[in-house]
Amino acid sequence: MSDIQLRADGGDICLTLIPGSGGRWSSLRVGDLELLGRGGPRLVDWGNYPMAPYAGRIRHGLLTWQGRRHQLPLDLPPHAIHGVTLDRPWQVTDAGPTYTVLRCDFDTRWPWRGHVVQRVSLDGDGVNARLEVHADEDPMPAWTGYHPWFARRLTRGEPARFTVRCDHLLPRDADGMPSRVTVPVASPLPDGPWDDVFGGVRWPAEVTWEGALRLEIRSDAGYVVVFDEKPDAVCVEPQTAPPNAVELDLAAVVEPGTPLIMETQLTWH
Repeated sequence: MSDIQLRADGGDICLTLIPGSGGRWSSLRVGDLELLGRGGPRLVDWGNYPMAPYAGRIRHGLLTWQGRRHQLPLDLPPHAIHGVTLDRPWQVTDAGPTYTVLRCDFDTRWPWRGHVVQRVSLDGDGVNARLEVHADEDPMPAWTGYHPWFARRLTRGEPARFTVRCDHLLPRDADGMPSRVTVPVASPLPDGPWDDVFGGVRWPAEVTWEGALRLEIRSDAGYVVVFDEKPDAVCVEPQTAPPNAVELDLAAVVEPGTPLIMETQLTWH
């Protein structure tokens, strides 16, 4: 399955997607600057990929919903993580020079029949992306998001710094899961390191490489996960709900014909 390249500004801006590898964005190049990076050797450690039908971790892969208990595969033991589509090929359903539409059906790792649609378009100002999580037969819980790995260093400028404005933190418990208790935090966030989820987000979030480029992230998502514990990349992840959202009673209920939708925009200056 061939990579897809979307181009704008006469080719000076280029977004590359890999349908065969989780529908991920493998490259976002603005002029001579490559914005996406790699945080490690695993499939979950590079590019920018959709997380569906759930985002982040599920404690021990156990999901209890409407009185039934389901065991999901432990992708990152001892937990399930980042959904069931990042390691699967996506189907291209529509495409043009500056846009593409991809679809991926959920496999048997997810207890409900459904699929996710990713719509991405590129222009001279930025990228517009839309994720849709669909239930095909029965109602199901869902929460979705993007997991971008931004390069810590570009070919010029200072190392990346991020700015996130939000109301509260959901502290992690002994399993690394967000708790139901919320704690007010300073806004914008002080320096990390962080591996945490924040609510009451006031977009845009920003990633700035001083002397090179400033990236603004906007979304209609209410949460953001910030991860900056790797030397080569940082993550600022818009999500419709925190990791482990069913246990927190924060997952959406998706019914046939009524998808969960999240929209995200990346613009640069």
